[in-house]
Amino acid sequence: MATDKRIDRVLKLKEGETTCPATAKSEIRPSLPECQLSLWVSSMTELSASPAGPVDQMRMMLAGHVIAQSLHVLALLGIPDLIESGHRGLDDLAAATGMHPPSLHRMLTTLASLGVLTEIADGEFGLTPLGATLRSDVKGSLRDQALFETSGEVWAAWGSLVYSLRSGQPSFTSVNKSPLFSYLAEHPEAGAVFNRFMTAQSNLQNAAIIQNYDFSGVRTLVDVGGGQGATLGAILGRYPEMRGTLFDLPKVVANTPLIQTPEFAGRCDVIGGSALEGVPKGADIYVVKRVIMSFSDEDSLTILRNCRAAMRTDSRILVIDPMVPDGIKAHYNRLTDLLMLVVPGGRCRPEREFRKLFDAAGLSITRVIDTGSSNFILEGTIA
Repeated sequence: MATDKRIDRVLKLKEGETTCPATAKSEIRPSLPECQLSLWVSSMTELSASPAGPVDQMRMMLAGHVIAQSLHVLALLGIPDLIESGHRGLDDLAAATGMHPPSLHRMLTTLASLGVLTEIADGEFGLTPLGATLRSDVKGSLRDQALFETSGEVWAAWGSLVYSLRSGQPSFTSVNKSPLFSYLAEHPEAGAVFNRFMTAQSNLQNAAIIQNYDFSGVRTLVDVGGGQGATLGAILGRYPEMRGTLFDLPKVVANTPLIQTPEFAGRCDVIGGSALEGVPKGADIYVVKRVIMSFSDEDSLTILRNCRAAMRTDSRILVIDPMVPDGIKAHYNRLTDLLMLVVPGGRCRPEREFRKLFDAAGLSITRVIDTGSSNFILEGTIA
């Protein structure tokens, strides 16, 4: 049937289909996640062309929570790592994780039907390339993203989405009785997962930043809200004459093994503090990567003003953030935007809103650079 063929096209996304619909040069260029989102939306549109299409489409959307939680538990139990180490039989996996074998089998076969796993034989499972992204020991691992974004704390916040829509405030704070970053400081295990997630995410994105921005001639760089130093380390590694300063909350920079290495000895300082209160002064360039997205307009303006106050007249600032296109064009950053609403209380902004923030902070945007990923580089100087 035609509908079955359209459903097959949707399911092929799990098998690595990456061909992306053509986009005009003036539009935000989609990266791989955006390509997959565009293909998904395109496929859903095809489904809706048949009389049963909209029903099938909505049922698949409504089942998203089943898939998300199954992936969370798969990562939480470390099953991809167990399979990779040779524990492939159902009884073996159940014993290693303390799960009920028949129930575990139901989840594993469901994930196999979605292309996350393979069932080599009855009750014996293997990993697909898709499932391997949830291993803890691979480059590009998404395990900590799965652990954090579908954790109990975040899941509960999504259950109160209507609170955020009604109030404009993050439901995470309402449900967990503490703002995100305070909560992470108060709960070290959750904070460790979040910090690993941020580091893994940076490792996935750093190459695109370095390929698309020339840091030649920069002598000193401050990474504002730089986490545990993944981005700063990548830049310093590419530019050996540069000195860097990693600046983030004290508990975040208490553990920075990525930059506390012989390679960066004498070239990197680590300073604990809050960008809402001030940033280190006098650097050639200030990198503010995926920070503004986590804050309200008011707090974002405070951070940008603090950066401006720290800048010399010839300094530059790079705000690196996911942007959303105008209108309703499908884009992965729209999903990130809702995550920012619900969890930290920030937002993904279109370019015009960044320009307003820069202007209000006494800064001027000189270039907007599409990195080909979800991130865009907004270069600025003192106005």
